[in-house]
Amino acid sequence: KNKGIIKPSLTEKATEISNYLEGETNFIIGERSLRDYRSAAQKLENDDGDIRIKQVDVISGLCSYLGYENYQDFVKRNEKPKVDRTILTETPIVKPTVESLPKKSILRNYRFYVLIGIMCILLFWLYNYTTRQRWMVWTDDHYIEVDFDAKKYDIKQLKLYKEDRIVSFKKIKVTCLTDFFHPDGSVLVWYGKNREKQLEYFTDLGLHPETGKTLKPISGYMINKHICVE
Repeated sequence: KNKGIIKPSLTEKATEISNYLEGETNFIIGERSLRDYRSAAQKLENDDGDIRIKQVDVISGLCSYLGYENYQDFVKRNEKPKVDRTILTETPIVKPTVESLPKKSILRNYRFYVLIGIMCILLFWLYNYTTRQRWMVWTDDHYIEVDFDAKKYDIKQLKLYKEDRIVSFKKIKVTCLTDFFHPDGSVLVWYGKNREKQLEYFTDLGLHPETGKTLKPISGYMINKHICVE
């Protein structure tokens, strides 16, 4: 819907998630497999069973897509509290009335409840602060964190905040003198074409900020053909 598709089909939804998983985990899973998982989950909706997803990268990517840090965070935040049935059958404890308590005891209890109340407020504020949704936008050659403002930013510009994108993902200019590889041969630069079909270079793998297409690792062929041209 953010891209202007009012009634996206199941295939379009699955394709969107498939592209996200590929960019997030570098793991390729087809939209058909995702639709099969959805169908299996719907059949078990009213049961206690669950579907089995064998690929760990897919599980981690889906959790990230939903805004969770990882699978453990997903389980923790969706775990249903267990009720101890034995407590419900025990004889209720008769609490003493205020009149029967000494003044010092009343004051001590009052301070205790005030302290508990303050702690609950602080914990509630801390929870909202740490779990609030954060956003970022692409500016020229890097991402910056911003507040969600649909009037200031195009909805297509706003992306879910990712610290690694802020810290290590940059667009760079390259020459023959650029270090394209680590000493062990691993890649330092990735490339992709912008909307004008021009090659652009980046410091990390991921999706092109403008086109959303997966960036490719640099190769000796690309360096010789497009960068170190004699």
